Amino acid sequence: MEPSPRSYALEFEEHPEYLHARINASFLDRAGAMTYLSEIFLECAKLRKKRLMLERTNPCMMERDELYSTMDFIVSMEAGTRIAFLNSHGTAAETLSHIVDYGAERGGGFGYFQEFQEAEDWLLQRNPT
Repeated sequence: MEPSPRSYALEFEEHPEYLHARINASFLDRAGAMTYLSEIFLECAKLRKKRLMLERTNPCMMERDELYSTMDFIVSMEAGTRIAFLNSHGTAAETLSHIVDYGAERGGGFGYFQEFQEAEDWLLQRNPT
């Protein structure tokens, strides 16, 4: 049996102080998210980046209960990485903002943004509050 084709495209752009990861998927479930998140955290470790901008480039979203379990995974894997979640097209903004807040309440250094510049400014703050 051949593995199923990857259901997402992942792009990385390295900046001096952070890694920008863009995820594009026409369909996304928890298994796919675990795969791309693992790739992203490996890239952060390889580049020794402790700041990450994670951008959704299309409106695809998991089921709500999968979002919570995926955020629990992110909290367990982030290991001190400051993460700006960027959702520039605004789809499902309220739900995603709530999920990011959920992760932040569990100890993640996370912020939710709809504008790139606001996300980058927050990500690069020296003494985050």
